[in-house]
Amino acid sequence: MNHHDGSLAAPDAAGGRGGSQGRGGGLAGCDEAREWRQLSFRTSGLTVEVEVIASPSDGAGARRLAGRLLPPQSAAVDIRHPGGVITVPADPFGRFSADGVPPGQVRLRCRLGADPEHPAVTTGWVAL
Repeated sequence: MNHHDGSLAAPDAAGGRGGSQGRGGGLAGCDEAREWRQLSFRTSGLTVEVEVIASPSDGAGARRLAGRLLPPQSAAVDIRHPGGVITVPADPFGRFSADGVPPGQVRLRCRLGADPEHPAVTTGWVAL
């Protein structure tokens, strides 16, 4: 971690079909026709867990990301992809979600807390 930006290690991944499989369980209410993966990024003092859900019925191939920060904390989460950035808030419990994330390479940047001086933590690029 440098002074302005931290990096998270490469993800651990689990995946399958359906919404109730995988490490830590899937998202409640997901039908069995959806593909999903679970990614976990770790660094000293922070873990970012993300579930990636894709629906075959979505012709554009967009994904839904649902994640959480551990330890739980508020943050702004930037989801960077080749077409731009989607920014979503993480609530005080560390939960965040984003719909319409295009397939391809993404990177997460977590701006923790309300203090602008607090360093951001960034994942490596990962293919969805």
